[in-house]
Amino acid sequence: EISNDTELLEKTLVDTDYLENLEEELIRSDIGVKLSIDFIESLKKTKEKKEIYTDELPNHLKNFLLGTLEDINKDSSQEIFKLKINPNELTVLLIVGVNGVGKTTSIGKLAYKFKQEGHRVLIAAGDTFRAAAEEQLQLWSDRAGVDLIQLEPASKSSAVVYKAIERAKAENYNLVIIDTAGRLQNKANLMEELSKIKQVINKNLSDTKHHIETMLVLDASTGSNAISQAEHFNTATKLDSIILTKFDGTAKAGVIFSLAHEFKLPVKFIGTGERLEDISDFNLDEFIKKYF
Repeated sequence: EISNDTELLEKTLVDTDYLENLEEELIRSDIGVKLSIDFIESLKKTKEKKEIYTDELPNHLKNFLLGTLEDINKDSSQEIFKLKINPNELTVLLIVGVNGVGKTTSIGKLAYKFKQEGHRVLIAAGDTFRAAAEEQLQLWSDRAGVDLIQLEPASKSSAVVYKAIERAKAENYNLVIIDTAGRLQNKANLMEELSKIKQVINKNLSDTKHHIETMLVLDASTGSNAISQAEHFNTATKLDSIILTKFDGTAKAGVIFSLAHEFKLPVKFIGTGERLEDISDFNLDEFIKKYF
């Protein structure tokens, strides 16, 4: 959390040694290496023009971090942080992420959330490489009260997605949520699998008004490791947004700024528990008040 209590800060002139020590401290924090280094570089440029005192640093950091969010939200509105489902078109959410981050749970919560809002929701069990994934999805789809498409074990993920898209068009669903494998034998296989799924989606929706969004599920408690996961999946399939899970009072929030700074990715949903209701839209104003 960023402290603005300047009484706790000794007002001394910031010099080169101080900046080096500050950079090391920031890198050990949850805002990430690249963001920390870039912030120090911005301070050095400011320092070339005028002197900086230590009691001014919280405000410098606050403005820098907020600037990372403004970079992906140029019009100063919150629209980029929200997912709007159009009832008159088909929305497809391709959910990706490593095993163990809460991907299946998030899919169930999203399905329940949007069903409660009046949408017709269909889940596609695209992680055909892990039997437990399909069993968990069945449980969550039953709890959410939505339909689930799954094929025989070891079926191709792209075949499941094809069947889901065809059923969605035929039976007037307006939201399809697709689960995907979190781990295959190697990175190349994962990229190939996600690429095939994307091709199936695009090909079979060419005659339909639609919106496709690829969402990465990240565990808020993983800190800087979330950045490497985002890089990995952004290479495999272009990411559009983030679902941040396990976001409670103990979770580190700096990863939100790092994701915006390095990948221009907005966080659209945050998960805070295990209940169906424990997911909400990311609210930028509320986050800023809490974090600062």
